[in-house]
Amino acid sequence: MSDGLINLDVKRLKVLVTDDEAGIRRSLQLLLHAKGYDAHCYTTASTLLADHEARSADCIIADYNMPDIDGLSLLQALRKTGWHGDAILITAYCSDDLTRRAKACGYAEVIAKPFIRRPILDALQRFCECR
Repeated sequence: MSDGLINLDVKRLKVLVTDDEAGIRRSLQLLLHAKGYDAHCYTTASTLLADHEARSADCIIADYNMPDIDGLSLLQALRKTGWHGDAILITAYCSDDLTRRAKACGYAEVIAKPFIRRPILDALQRFCECR
């Protein structure tokens, strides 16, 4: 019988978001928090890579076209540190070639901007089901 209390023992999926657009970062952070994810946002890929806590993330959502390091290079750098989480690439430059390269790099999903929240939430749900 449920008493309406939230089970605090359930691990929240830790999701990192990096995008140089403040509006995208903030909207994803609010969405993810509202859906129960432990979301952390970064203005640049370099900032994410410099954060040692990032290694404990379950998933990243990374923009492809950022001013410092592109999303493909970011995932490659994370993999070199031994990080094995799931990854979603978001991009305003979606193409068959980029999708192919992103999948070869290790991205599970490539989602075109402007996106609606459903594709991201669906991908995160699939990741949760596989854990």
